[in-house]
Amino acid sequence: MSILIAEDNEAQRRYLAKLLTDNFGSHLPLMEVTDGEAAVSQAIEHRPSLSIFDIQMPKLSGVKAARAIWREVPDARIIFWTQFPHEIYINEIRKMVRATDPQPTYGFIHKNNPEERFLRFISAVLEDGADMIDPAFKDSFQRPLLTEFETEALKFLALGLSNWAISRKCSLSLRGVESRLATLYEKLFPAHSAGTDAEEYDKLAFNPRTRAFFEAIRRGLINNDELEKSESELTEWLDRDRKKFRQIPKQS
Repeated sequence: MSILIAEDNEAQRRYLAKLLTDNFGSHLPLMEVTDGEAAVSQAIEHRPSLSIFDIQMPKLSGVKAARAIWREVPDARIIFWTQFPHEIYINEIRKMVRATDPQPTYGFIHKNNPEERFLRFISAVLEDGADMIDPAFKDSFQRPLLTEFETEALKFLALGLSNWAISRKCSLSLRGVESRLATLYEKLFPAHSAGTDAEEYDKLAFNPRTRAFFEAIRRGLINNDELEKSESELTEWLDRDRKKFRQIPKQS
């Protein structure tokens, strides 16, 4: 038996270690790491009874670390303990859980919860094998899941890519991009005016791309950290794609 903590904030890591030592001594020893890559290595090698991961960590996020671990150890029990309960992470966690067979036991809780609630979460996941979701985020866990394309498309919209560029980036036709974006808008705006007297007006009044960006920001489906990573990757792709574009013979 063992418990793994992956947390780069020293004060929070010490607090968590003391909490676990005082209340779950029978499940020790305790392992502590400060980045996502070390978390993956330790979890696969030692197969702890429970892992508790911060989401935003150096080298590898808690979500990406969990993905790597569940590929190798699908029954690993993981609690995501975070100050950044953005829906972009919740969406990825839900997709990972559904794609893992058998579906793993996990928890998701905000760090600001009272100690008593957090202890109940740990006990439920560790000892009872029950999934535990912070009540504050139940709605986010029940919303329609975004596909890989839809998740990426929100970043592309935020970074200003046109449908033409998105089609080249994703190897899709323009019609395919438009169709997939329409589905994304339907997921983001469940209370849209389609089918009502306001439909014609709203189509003229709103730009769906801009509204999608606003809704994504509001719900935490995109954030600065993810956008900065996407901007860096996109810059590299644009450099390569510009060269390809320049090599296309121009029609006279």
